Amino acid sequence: MNRINRFIIIAFSFVLAVFFLLILLMLSNEFILKGMIETVIDIAQKQPYKTVAMIACLIMVLISLAVMVVTILTGRMRKQRVRLNEIGAIDIGVDAIENIALNAAKASQSGVKSAKAWVSPYKGGKISVTMNVMAYSDVELPLMMSRLQERVKKDIEKYTGIEVADVQVKVNRVEAIAARVER
Repeated sequence: MNRINRFIIIAFSFVLAVFFLLILLMLSNEFILKGMIETVIDIAQKQPYKTVAMIACLIMVLISLAVMVVTILTGRMRKQRVRLNEIGAIDIGVDAIENIALNAAKASQSGVKSAKAWVSPYKGGKISVTMNVMAYSDVELPLMMSRLQERVKKDIEKYTGIEVADVQVKVNRVEAIAARVER
């Protein structure tokens, strides 16, 4: 989920928390309830305030619908990818697919010191793999990372039978190789 969507969800959750806190306060104290009712009546009777309140409510309804759609469509993949064949079903867990990607990163001999992998759904039953990599300093990054992409795609498709739409590699750090002193 990208930063904008995450920010919208956090802001909307905060607004909902404040709204329900106000309702809780109104239910627990009659003085607050009377004050809120008088405020709402004042807003409803004055046209400029009424228009602003209606626009604000409309925006909140649209944001709530957008949050619902984003949450449904971009949520984490199901815990398993089910493949059916003539004998039965094969459940391949997301963690297993991520581990295959990590093993492929180690086996690709592309100068990867460490890596993290995330799998997300893609159109047409395919998956998308995102990898954050820490590479060694003596690595030609574009060439080696493209080799890593090819190896990850090939291994996941080979071992799971699930088609990989894309593999995104993000190199977060480059670490120097420490010189070894032998005695």
